[in-house]
Amino acid sequence: MYKKQLATLKIFAMTLLMLFTTVNGVVFANGGDATDKTLNISAIDAFMAKEIDRLNIPGASLAIVKKNQVEYLQGYGDSSPNGTKMTPQTPIVIGSVSKSFTALAIMQLVEQEKIHLDDFVHNVLPGFQLADKEQSKKITIQHLLNQTSGLSTYDGQVAISQGDKTIKEHVQSLAYINLSSPVGKHYEYSNLNYSILGAVIEEVTNTPYKEYIDEFIFKPLEMNNSYADPKDDINNTIAHGYQTVFGIKVPTEQLIHDGTVPSGYIISSAEDMANYMMAQLNEGLFNGKSILSANAMNTLHQPSSFISHDTYYAMGWEVKNDVISHNGWTENTYSKVLLDGQYGISLQINAMDYFNLNEYDAIVSGLNKLVHHEQYTISNSNPFMKYIIFDLLFVITIMLIARSIYINFKRNKRKISAFRTVLNWFSLIIFNFLMPLFILIGFPKLFGPLSTVTIFAPGIGHLLFIIPILLLMAGVIILGKLLLKKPNVSVKTLP
Repeated sequence: MYKKQLATLKIFAMTLLMLFTTVNGVVFANGGDATDKTLNISAIDAFMAKEIDRLNIPGASLAIVKKNQVEYLQGYGDSSPNGTKMTPQTPIVIGSVSKSFTALAIMQLVEQEKIHLDDFVHNVLPGFQLADKEQSKKITIQHLLNQTSGLSTYDGQVAISQGDKTIKEHVQSLAYINLSSPVGKHYEYSNLNYSILGAVIEEVTNTPYKEYIDEFIFKPLEMNNSYADPKDDINNTIAHGYQTVFGIKVPTEQLIHDGTVPSGYIISSAEDMANYMMAQLNEGLFNGKSILSANAMNTLHQPSSFISHDTYYAMGWEVKNDVISHNGWTENTYSKVLLDGQYGISLQINAMDYFNLNEYDAIVSGLNKLVHHEQYTISNSNPFMKYIIFDLLFVITIMLIARSIYINFKRNKRKISAFRTVLNWFSLIIFNFLMPLFILIGFPKLFGPLSTVTIFAPGIGHLLFIIPILLLMAGVIILGKLLLKKPNVSVKTLP
């Protein structure tokens, strides 16, 4: 029995490892005539159509700009379950791309000398403090912008499920949060950094965050279908989001995220993001209007905090080899913006697939190759094979738990050896107590809080909580039977 359980665990672990480390199979395609400097629209549309079909994406919108010129705007698929078509004007929640808007707003205030990058946050934001009051006093505006405050990724993930407060209330609730590292020591991505910056904007301007963004970013950039509050969409045009549940796309509603808008819940359309990208590419200028000086925009894009593999965090942007980008995902939407100094690409998708995020990112990489008439890759992988394997593993696991309980309540008069008894005890401790406790306690520390995993990966995320509970319950039942059993009764756990 122990050998069977060990083999099952090994197979399960090896399968998970392969799922998360396998490199997708690809074939190469010709990106077009290298001497032709215009966009190959037919190739772009064919590429998008293939990826949308392969990844079962409900709808997407695309914007491509070149310096101060819009090169291409297009919507694909549907924006809602009722069949409304996705257009370049359809607003979609852009996730962490929102951080670049918050950083831009902060740099506007820096340029107006209302704040300075080296200002301590607690001096700008009265009442701001974390669990370690002395350490929290060392955090500056610059630390927040560059993700070097010491606030953890984990706490930033937990905050996603706690956005049903105002921005001010959300920041005030951080008084119990501990830093994961000394202030300024190294980079660690945390949504909390930009939520705090949102509160800074409100405090310094005495204006709600959404009103500031609307007045000083959306309006001058003529972003007419962009919102920092979904309630401002009076015509109900915002795309409906979808989540992948056991491999099936399901339309879902977002939670309330009022307190976390600055870090991940601004809403914009492809057409509006084209204007935004042109301002970023042209030193803050758009249609003759300046939203930020060239020097300040350069500071905004300046590589600062080392992440890994030649990649640095700037202010609301990641920088690698002079390419500026940031992706963003919510529970049911995805977006990414890429700026390479010449072209800007914005892709928005009204769906989220937690286990295939790399596939979504690869679409933008392919588009970037296409606009430069370079050889690009087309994946031949089946992204839903992961879900098929996951689903089978979970079904088998639940069946084994049920079988384990059944066998242990079935009359068994066969005598067992002392060695077999020891193995059964060992198996019970490992599979019914230690392993589920690790999943419930250790898994969140390694991969994120289960509360957030259930939001971003419904179904599988829930089973990662339910199955350990079932294993513990089975373990308690088996242990109780073991303590009351006669000496010749066999104790069996998961085979």
